[in-house]
Amino acid sequence: MNIIFWVLGYGERKFKLGVDEKKCNLTSARLRNTAVTFPYGWTALRFKADNPGVWAFHCHVEPHLHMEMGVIFADGVYKIWKIPTDTLNCGAPAKKFLNNTRY
Repeated sequence: MNIIFWVLGYGERKFKLGVDEKKCNLTSARLRNTAVTFPYGWTALRFKADNPGVWAFHCHVEPHLHMEMGVIFADGVYKIWKIPTDTLNCGAPAKKFLNNTRY
């Protein structure tokens, strides 16, 4: 699946609630399939979650994955009959989803 999203904004340093959301473009944001996050910065995205599953947003520089430059979105997993266990084999997702007898 190719995830398309809108880049609402970006900035330096940690995102400051009450300040940085004013920098976000909520009316004419750019539709993208890649985005830049600057070192120690933030990037705000909007995407349509219309395909249940476990999806990775990640950096394509492999050493960066080991530096936590990625995130997993588990969307609508309760709608999926069987989640492949190899996608959730460690950490908090494994504890949350693999111990649930529904899956």
